[in-house]
Amino acid sequence: MTCASTPWRRGGGRVTRACLSTLLTWLGVALLQLPASAQIMSGLRNQPGPRDIPTMPLDTNVSSDLRPTFRTAITRVEVSALVVDEAGEPVRGLTAADFEVFDGKRPQSITSFTAFGYNGSLIPLDDRDDSSDDAATAALVTNAWSSSSRLIALLIDDLHIDARRTGRARVAARRLVTQLAPSDLLYVGLTSTPTLSTGAFTRDRRRALELIDSFAGMRLPDPTIELLHAPGQVTPNRQLEGTRMPGLAASEQQRAMQLEQAYGSLGRVAHAVRDISGRRKTLVFLSEGSPVGASVTSSGSLSGNTTGAMLDALAAASVADLAVYPINPAGLDLPGEGLIEGHVRSVDLGNRDVAQDDLSNVLMQYLQAKNQLRDLAALTGGVSLIDTNDLGAAVDRVLRDASDYYVLSYEPDREMKGKTMRPIEVRVRRPGVRVFTRKGYMAPSGRLAVKTRTAAGVSPALTTLLGGTVGVDGLPMVVQAIAIGEHNGKTRVALVTETAGGPLIDGLDDGQIELDQAVLSIDGRGKTSNATQKRAVLQVTPEQTTAIGRQGLRAIWVIELAPGHHQVRVATVDPRSGRGGSLFLEMDIASGAIPHTAALTALLRSPMPTAFVDPQARKAIDGDK
Repeated sequence: MTCASTPWRRGGGRVTRACLSTLLTWLGVALLQLPASAQIMSGLRNQPGPRDIPTMPLDTNVSSDLRPTFRTAITRVEVSALVVDEAGEPVRGLTAADFEVFDGKRPQSITSFTAFGYNGSLIPLDDRDDSSDDAATAALVTNAWSSSSRLIALLIDDLHIDARRTGRARVAARRLVTQLAPSDLLYVGLTSTPTLSTGAFTRDRRRALELIDSFAGMRLPDPTIELLHAPGQVTPNRQLEGTRMPGLAASEQQRAMQLEQAYGSLGRVAHAVRDISGRRKTLVFLSEGSPVGASVTSSGSLSGNTTGAMLDALAAASVADLAVYPINPAGLDLPGEGLIEGHVRSVDLGNRDVAQDDLSNVLMQYLQAKNQLRDLAALTGGVSLIDTNDLGAAVDRVLRDASDYYVLSYEPDREMKGKTMRPIEVRVRRPGVRVFTRKGYMAPSGRLAVKTRTAAGVSPALTTLLGGTVGVDGLPMVVQAIAIGEHNGKTRVALVTETAGGPLIDGLDDGQIELDQAVLSIDGRGKTSNATQKRAVLQVTPEQTTAIGRQGLRAIWVIELAPGHHQVRVATVDPRSGRGGSLFLEMDIASGAIPHTAALTALLRSPMPTAFVDPQARKAIDGDK
């Protein structure tokens, strides 16, 4: 048997593609008795079988700023509908014939209909049997069942949570995370710092809990409360000599800026899930609301930018069909509680008793904050959960609503023109039920900015998968990360990927399997690195085809990560069928990470068809420094 070599360049070096016999000799064919933590049990199961699979030639290396674009024409409208009875319990068993849809008050024909019933116990997700091996390997990550999982976003509005209620907010947030099923996909973010988030919808709870435990509320007092408690400033105006003016201009500007920032964060979440279809997208908005916005401030002014930010966020949520569930950590608070705290100014410029005269303003600003949150829920098809002290029950309601709902779509009988909102109404032909849906939609913007850099020459399909926020399960995958050494102050990490073989051999008639795969990493500051693409063209025998279908196809990458938090993204596409998959790993790299090449060696000795092994992984195992 002769070996053909294909050179390629990466960072100035040359790597020769190993021939089939060399790979088999190096890896071995015997199945060893391995620790469960050193194997990837992906649902495909590692079963003995032939591994005579050629290796994967490498294509290109980084880097370009390719960004996916999205269609702007409205040819299909999808609506998720939550239907509950008088007790708030989901109503099951409805059919398309039970629903009526009106677009701009015009009846529409339903073209697709799905009843979604979630049962996390029926979604099998494999994990390590030995949880004590955290130092050796990262937790298994899979994109399997992503389209059948609940999609939950938690946006912590720390800009509008009182510092004294930080603890209650954390309890509510932690309850949401801990009540999730292992298969649920979760995003967590803060309104104060857009870069502090889990970055995507993942099944990794560690990063989410870290964010929850680290935030602190920074809500400013309502304007009138601050006016009553703030020390005055002597005015330079001679006509008002001897009187004091409240120095609140900076606070009012800050309130407007914080509200814009909060709604901007909400809009970003909506944009991120806009092109996800077939399920209900739920956003838990943990906030006490803002006393400014839709009503006048204490100075009688209203920021146009603030109003625009609110409208933009509502429009984005409506376009994305994102159901917002506001939860207020203050619970059943009182509007005037701030009047009895600390020093209260007794007179204003006109020598009147401000505690009496400004009570109406206190009530107005209190209601303004509440009504903002209620409006968010009503306009997006969510449920307002702000008027309760039982935050645990509120969290349970969110998860219950995300588990039983209906998704229907229709093709509008009139073309969507301009940027106006077109109203939607969904009715159910059954007495005693309530329907929660978004109240309208509008045409999305023509381009969605995605900051993720990908490798030069990467196909549009891979680029879109790498730039997404939710793992795609068109090609089921599982990935495990293993530290194997250090280089120039960075940790070398082996990424062991397994792609389900069934979709790869489905309809295969010429014995040729093609596979495009790409990776990149994003650090805690949003900087990308390790962006690389690989392509495999594999000519396989019938025996090899059977082995791939039963066991899947493995590939092993090596990337370098600096100390700190990283998100590693992996995407795979089958060019023949057009099917693709993606997943995201959350990783924390410590300085001086201990290599665990033994775990990688043991893993590679398990019999699975292997398309590619990065030469750096081979060197680590062989002890070649």
